Amino acid sequence: MNKTLKEAWIIGKNEILIQMKNPLWLFFGLFQPIVYLTLFSPFLSGIAKAPGFPAESAIQFFVPGLLIMNILFGASFAGFGLINQLRSGYIERIRVTPVSRLAIVIGLVIRAPVVVLVQSFILVLTAMIFFGFHASFWGMHLEVLLMILIGLTMASVSYTIALIAKDEGTLAAITNFFTLPLMILSGIMLPVAFAPKIIQHISAIDPLRYAVDASRALVSGNVGDNAVAISFVLFALLAALALAWFIRSMKDAVS
Repeated sequence: MNKTLKEAWIIGKNEILIQMKNPLWLFFGLFQPIVYLTLFSPFLSGIAKAPGFPAESAIQFFVPGLLIMNILFGASFAGFGLINQLRSGYIERIRVTPVSRLAIVIGLVIRAPVVVLVQSFILVLTAMIFFGFHASFWGMHLEVLLMILIGLTMASVSYTIALIAKDEGTLAAITNFFTLPLMILSGIMLPVAFAPKIIQHISAIDPLRYAVDASRALVSGNVGDNAVAISFVLFALLAALALAWFIRSMKDAVS
């Protein structure tokens, strides 16, 4: 097991370093959340005063949701890189080495969460400096763990779909088909409590809704909130299932 983890770390570190060498990844990865932060959050100022608003201010409501949105989209599009690696023969070259399949999978999957966490750190600093955002110290540590679980889940699913589709257009269509409804129903943009009852009932089956609720609870220091426990258990299970799916798909794809 130690050998597998060491091999996974070598592959993962190489993936991260390749990503870091391209300065555009940071700009484009942060562009969308920064635009939402600067242009959309002011629209929430009015409804933040409404009864039942689930946060003390618009910025305290929106930034935790942005963190979940950032990891959702950052990890969900990780499969595009795998398609290029398949075409270039990179995966085939790794396959013929003594490196285990599990190490390859783990090494590939850890790239997306690490990269998005760097972007999210800059996003939080920006929100604190320019928008008055504040967060619980220990709550943010748990927030990082939650984001890692979400990132592992979404990256594994994205990689698996990439192995099946083997085409960027198909991968983009499938990814957008699922991620957009998940984002809207999660309450990232607007409180789910303000939606019609039918939407509230539908959103109850969206795992990201619990992640968003947990994110807001963690930021405010409410680590004992039920949503925190639910989201950690849920995404630990989903991450394990998604990784198992990716491992099986990788074996089939390169066998």
